[in-house]
Amino acid sequence: MIKRFVCGFLFFAATTTFAGEEPMGVLDITLGASYGRLERELDFRDINTALAQIKGVKPDLGKRGYGCMKRDDPFADIGCVSHDEKLDGFETREIRLHFLHGRLQQFSLTAELQYYDAVVGYLRRRHGEPQRAEAGSAESAPVYAWKSESEQVIAYRGKDLVFVSFELASYADAVKRKRAGASLQCS
Repeated sequence: MIKRFVCGFLFFAATTTFAGEEPMGVLDITLGASYGRLERELDFRDINTALAQIKGVKPDLGKRGYGCMKRDDPFADIGCVSHDEKLDGFETREIRLHFLHGRLQQFSLTAELQYYDAVVGYLRRRHGEPQRAEAGSAESAPVYAWKSESEQVIAYRGKDLVFVSFELASYADAVKRKRAGASLQCS
């Protein structure tokens, strides 16, 4: 019993931010948020149910357009994607959310290349000045990173898209735990 309590407490501590530290994210989507809270706030819809009930050209994915499905892999128990979100007036191409153990462990945002400066500007306003790392080639844009003890955000400009990855520092350990649990169940 005590061992379970200690393990639960360590997991909780690893997946939440420290007092005084603002969680990293965009809009009202923050790392470490519970699936239940985001399900209510973002109006998640099961993608398979929505597709089965198509009455028109587009399935009903709720007010913010999130289609979700359960996943059977070590990186997420549930994955959600939205193609309808806007960030400071410009449309994102998509926002993908990955929930593991009931928490938002990792998510990504992509946008059209023309919004690169707007995306980096939004992240600067929300999270302060980033660390800057030069990209691999002279033609590449710099890579920006925002890091804390419990989270990191990496933003870079690709050939055709802006890509931003948000991840809890505990995500790699959560994946290892899920993999270990799956291998124990299989044997």
